[in-house]
Amino acid sequence: MELPSAYGIELSSFIDLVRLITSSSPDRPSTIFKWKTTDDTYNYGSFAIFPGYFDYRALPVLFYITVESELENEGQGLVRYDLQKSDDQITFLKFLKEQDLENAHTGLIRFIPIINLKSAPTIFTDLA
Repeated sequence: MELPSAYGIELSSFIDLVRLITSSSPDRPSTIFKWKTTDDTYNYGSFAIFPGYFDYRALPVLFYITVESELENEGQGLVRYDLQKSDDQITFLKFLKEQDLENAHTGLIRFIPIINLKSAPTIFTDLA
């Protein structure tokens, strides 16, 4: 039996992706996956699993965006999301500083790693 690909939902912006991730799993760390497509665009996405999808017992949903060029600079593998700011809520970091760790305990600042995929797995390539 061949399993179908994930159900894909394309979002409008990176900030929407980050908001979705941080609001849907405030107590669990989340991950953003990044992969380059054959048409030289970049995708950023994150999985959510909705249990009880018919006989398969879960529905994998990939929330993602497609952009023309990378959003972060080389080596910046962390997203810092600051819920206290109205502008510039997102910054990209190479590593965490001590001040970042001190502020993280409040829950108003979240950190999300970006994981670079060498190529997109099959479950990402045929999104419905």
